[in-house]
Amino acid sequence: MSDADTEVSMRTARPRLHAAVRIGPGLWDGDHRVYTLHDSRTGWYFRIKDHEHFLVSRMDGERTVQEIEDEFVAHFRKRLTPALWRSLFTLLGQRGLLVGTDEPVLMERLRDTRESQLDRSRTWLHARLPLARPERLLGGLARLIGPLDRPVVWAFLWLSAFAAMAYSVAWWGDVTSQALTLWNDPIAVIVFIVLTWLSMALHELGHGVMAKLYGARGIEIGVMWRAPLIAAYCKVDDTLLFHERMRRVRVAFAGVTVSVVFCVPFVGIHLLSGGTGMWATVSAAMLTFGMMFGLVNLLPVFRLDGYYVLSHLLNVSALDESARRELVRLMRPTTIKGSAGAKRSVYLAYGIGAYLFQTVLVVAMTVFAYRVAAPHMGAGAAATLVATVVALAVVIGVMLTRRSRRKLSALPGTKAPDHSKWGET
Repeated sequence: MSDADTEVSMRTARPRLHAAVRIGPGLWDGDHRVYTLHDSRTGWYFRIKDHEHFLVSRMDGERTVQEIEDEFVAHFRKRLTPALWRSLFTLLGQRGLLVGTDEPVLMERLRDTRESQLDRSRTWLHARLPLARPERLLGGLARLIGPLDRPVVWAFLWLSAFAAMAYSVAWWGDVTSQALTLWNDPIAVIVFIVLTWLSMALHELGHGVMAKLYGARGIEIGVMWRAPLIAAYCKVDDTLLFHERMRRVRVAFAGVTVSVVFCVPFVGIHLLSGGTGMWATVSAAMLTFGMMFGLVNLLPVFRLDGYYVLSHLLNVSALDESARRELVRLMRPTTIKGSAGAKRSVYLAYGIGAYLFQTVLVVAMTVFAYRVAAPHMGAGAAATLVATVVALAVVIGVMLTRRSRRKLSALPGTKAPDHSKWGET
């Protein structure tokens, strides 16, 4: 078959994306929008940009390639070359995303590659140990709380949490002084640790239940090691596929809500105990330390729940990376080419605020650590120890940040073509 016949055949083809492939909403990544594709058969997530999304989202088996290109030309005022079409079909075919390309051998190899990638992502700095995929449990809980997913219920829960906080503030001296006596009672310490881990487990379960309620799949719960901390986690990657922004926000916000509401009953326990005994101590600790642990998750300067809530509210994919690029552009305008983009002020405000907060936090923690250590080991030794710990923390932070950027840049997808490959109309 000649090249002309091949091109005619390609133009009349009606490509169709496999039904198992879902496409998420467009989220801002710097100056551009990115879309997430997920293939539930292999577990792969792919990132594509506007041009590729426009084409792939129209591969429904009804439109011909020529009809898709005509729509593309009308929208972007650019024409696709045959070479670009072939490149796009090759990429989609290699990933088994089109009907007719999903051969069993290929799909098995893609699944194996995905598992291998997950294995390589586990390092001594960051690793996850999956414990369960509780689909039936999450499904049952989602059906149970579905009728309660109403603004009035969310408002009631947070009003209850604010009432508990108000109680702690009103009796601040008594509650905090009693909470600090926790370490004098071994039984109280054990009970507090058990309650804290239960709160953490329910926190992650809250994310999973809300995600399941909105149709997420492949939810995974386990234990995560992120040097030097160990914590529970709930993987709800399907959240990126939710087109309704407030659903993404509620999934991210559910964990903090569960954590703070978990502490509310301890107001009653503290009152009933009369402020004396083990349960008075435990309840005071939960109203201070437990509530604080929950609220810390709302800080958007770290990749905690608050960060994802803010990112979803702004419809941004990687807020911290976009902010970093804008700060680099501000300080070194020639480093990053192209226009600054519509969200530049948002990125700059977040970046400046986050760096200022982190700087103040590091300075405060350094001063506190020095003042605690100096009386016991001398000024010189305390300064050396604190400086060493800070330096080590900075090194680990840089390593984790670079690792995160490598993972993001390595995420597979149909790469944007060079401008020279796009023909003009």
